Amino acid sequence: MALAGLPRITISVLTFNRRDSLAELLAHLEGLGDAIDEVLVVDNCSDDGTAELVQSRWPRVRLLRTERNIGVVARNLGLRTASGEVVVTLDDDIVGLTRNDLDHLRARFREDPRLGALNFQVFDYFSGVVSNWVHHRPLAAAGGSFATYEITEGAVAFRKEAVCAVGCYHEAYFISHEGPDLAFRLMNAGFRVFYDGAVGVRHKHEQGARHPDRFYYYDTRNQFWLAARNLPLGPALRYLAVGQAAMAWYALRDGRPGPWLRGVRDGLRGLRAAGAGRQRWTAATAAACREIDAHRPRLWTMVRKRLFVPANRLEE
Repeated sequence: MALAGLPRITISVLTFNRRDSLAELLAHLEGLGDAIDEVLVVDNCSDDGTAELVQSRWPRVRLLRTERNIGVVARNLGLRTASGEVVVTLDDDIVGLTRNDLDHLRARFREDPRLGALNFQVFDYFSGVVSNWVHHRPLAAAGGSFATYEITEGAVAFRKEAVCAVGCYHEAYFISHEGPDLAFRLMNAGFRVFYDGAVGVRHKHEQGARHPDRFYYYDTRNQFWLAARNLPLGPALRYLAVGQAAMAWYALRDGRPGPWLRGVRDGLRGLRAAGAGRQRWTAATAAACREIDAHRPRLWTMVRKRLFVPANRLEE
């Protein structure tokens, strides 16, 4: 339990048809005892017995269940329901949090009242190498702490008051690119988004509940909507030029032109609706983004990564 003056922590796990991985995670969290104040499981309408498993083996875990699979927006159920001032959102195939990690999180959020979100370092479950690296710095920076405008949804801690004040995750995305969309809104509201390599978790990259075309479609479509909802014209054009070129390459390389073309079509069709919810960057957000981007790796490093290394997003 949190001591007087320290924030309470809720762990909120989003799951869909991965009961075995979820069971491993819940057993791990159970082993942390009173270091956690509350555990929630948000079941995105699984049909593999997940709900029954949680209710029978972990009756103290609060189960929230959707009527259909609504994608990452289901995380909002946990964020809004949590009793803790700090909400750690985890994917169902992630383990590795320790008591020291939780103490560190409590201290970070207590010491910085404007800290809205804190991303964790993510290691591959099997190899132990750093994975899911989406932050705009060289991988050598993974052990440090710095500002970012990325949110690794399955391995991040939020200040509940902050994330709920800006509306949590936007429902349009379903999956992919909802993280920076939320980060920009937090930053516009005066909150900070950070990465901290002192907190580390291990990610299995479970494949069972993933459709093979999902990456090519949603990553393509949602780039358009993220740009329309958030980015100034210049950054938006640069972002789309690089991002769409990369998605085109991935789709052609992997023999998936169909979902990529559908993503382009639906992304363009949805631009007007996305732009209707547009939130301009504040001067402080624009300055913070320029500072974050100043640390990007050199262009050839990014080109090699885009061309030859498959992109694994955490929420996949």
